[in-house]
Amino acid sequence: MKDHQIKLRTAVFEDIPAIVEMYRGTVHSVNAADYTPAQIRVWADGAVNYPRWEKAIKEQYFVLAEIDTTPGLKSDPSLKKEGSKIIAGFSSIAKDGYLDFMYVSKDYQRCGVASMLLNEIERKAAEQRNPEIYSHVSKTARGFFLKMGYEHKEDIHDLYKGELFVNALMVKKLN
Repeated sequence: MKDHQIKLRTAVFEDIPAIVEMYRGTVHSVNAADYTPAQIRVWADGAVNYPRWEKAIKEQYFVLAEIDTTPGLKSDPSLKKEGSKIIAGFSSIAKDGYLDFMYVSKDYQRCGVASMLLNEIERKAAEQRNPEIYSHVSKTARGFFLKMGYEHKEDIHDLYKGELFVNALMVKKLN
């Protein structure tokens, strides 16, 4: 990762297949430590909902963290080739301050991607004049949000496709 630079950009509809693939891989690898196989299956299968992704990209501020993996790019930018970018993570925030998505690729955990994405989401929330950011956070991500200054308000019990998920309602007041 140290040889690759992370860049943020807004998502477009053409990114959806790569978003779905990264999302599913992360859920199967990273979230599997905190959830049952049945929960992981329905969670990952829920990613193949293209209208949901299109709606989020259209209605929310939806940002991708990309890594350019072109060999030699650092030493010679003219060597850059099309298709050499990898989605390392993504996040989105609605106009009301709801942080809808925050996912980091299984291959780029603990590399600063989530912090970079969250900083951008918080910047956008301030621009939108949101008094706070709130989110329903998985067991896996709860520690990260606590570390980043979010407060656990309550547990939310969601029944999704026959599986019970307990997410944490996390809130951060903005100045």
